[in-house]
Amino acid sequence: MAKRENSPTLYIYVKEYIMKLIISGKYPAHSQLPTEYELMETLDVGRATVRAALAQLENEGTIYKRQGVGTFVSERSKHYGLEPFLSLNFMLKHVGMKNNNEVIENDDYIVPEGSVLDRWEPGKTVKHLVRIRKSDNTVLGYEDNYYLPQIFELLDQNELDGSLAHNLLTNVEDNPIRRFDQSVIVRDPSEKEQEMFGIDITEKVVELRRWMYFEGIEEAANYVSFTIPTHILEFPFLG
Repeated sequence: MAKRENSPTLYIYVKEYIMKLIISGKYPAHSQLPTEYELMETLDVGRATVRAALAQLENEGTIYKRQGVGTFVSERSKHYGLEPFLSLNFMLKHVGMKNNNEVIENDDYIVPEGSVLDRWEPGKTVKHLVRIRKSDNTVLGYEDNYYLPQIFELLDQNELDGSLAHNLLTNVEDNPIRRFDQSVIVRDPSEKEQEMFGIDITEKVVELRRWMYFEGIEEAANYVSFTIPTHILEFPFLG
């Protein structure tokens, strides 16, 4: 059988195949995965495609390599079972939307009286991170993040334009998630949102709000608000 042509997206097929092997329990933590050659033969793909998939899985912490020995499955915390519920990247990918994140604010923020941040004391200083989700030049969503300073310091600061949920779960292993309170509101867009998303007052927006709590930390550790216009969610579900 002729080898498949390598393409910019074919590695995703390989990555998903490997993830299924791991999730099924066939390859538990610290077990050795099939070799690059075996994956090439099984999936009928080229070496570059296999290596691209393995590199991404390694960057995400799903696998690790032992020089001269092979590739092995990382020991994954049960923490990660919550990632589909917490990751906005995961949600957008699920509905078929490829996106990238642009950080537009990263600063300190003093909690005011009577704000949505009412689970923190007024006057408290927290870290504030604002991002815009884009696909090419189209704005898909607006994301407003607030963190306790000690939690924000645990994040990989080089990955603030990636999945913050994955970043958070990867770096707070010593403080497992205790609880998260999440709500979804469908509402009219503000003037700012109309301009940002290129919509008018007749189109609703969906706003997700979430507070997160960790073991060993009494107060809320993180608050995020994520807003997206309804047409983004409607189209991928058609058909």
